[in-house]
Amino acid sequence: MSNADSRHYLIIWGWLLALVLVSVAAASVMPKLQATLLIFSVAIIKALLVARNYMHVKNEKAIIYAIALVPLAMIVILLLGLFPDFVYHVTRR
Repeated sequence: MSNADSRHYLIIWGWLLALVLVSVAAASVMPKLQATLLIFSVAIIKALLVARNYMHVKNEKAIIYAIALVPLAMIVILLLGLFPDFVYHVTRR
């Protein structure tokens, strides 16, 4: 591994550490709803950073993105389609 590669990984590690600190600070300072939204947003950013840099997804062809995004799209479609059943379901005694 060259010196430039190790520096790149250290920079990414620094960003990940900073994002963890943002999440922890948000949980202790912000109101619950805003903190939850920020924490989930930061988690998505951290997942993208890890996948792109440490899992080397940035060097893959477009098919790898389709393999990952099609199941995610199906989950979103199913969640949106079944959401009324979860919300408006009435249990009878």
